[in-house]
Amino acid sequence: MGRPTKSEPRKQQLNLSLTASEFERVRLRAEAVGMRTVHYGRAMVLNDGHRTALKTDADHNATKLLYAQLVRLGNNLNQLVRHLHRHGGPLPADLEPLLRDIRHLIIRNRPR
Repeated sequence: MGRPTKSEPRKQQLNLSLTASEFERVRLRAEAVGMRTVHYGRAMVLNDGHRTALKTDADHNATKLLYAQLVRLGNNLNQLVRHLHRHGGPLPADLEPLLRDIRHLIIRNRPR
């Protein structure tokens, strides 16, 4: 059983010539928003140059990456504190404010 037919199949082509550096810029932009290059190009052409929807996707991806890094950093710091508590080492004076700042950033940048 094959793929269902689309109500309006794409039969027309628009061939566009780019230099290697132009193509690389487009490819990197598509990758940044999690799209295939061809789909990104179609969206840019048909979107009258408005990048609002694509920018939102890129912002969301950046927020997810930032959140993941903050969570990893927080986990590492919590392991350090646990180790210090277990072995009786003194806590560095600037550790608690740092942990508080990281917790605040994690809560503020949590992906929706």
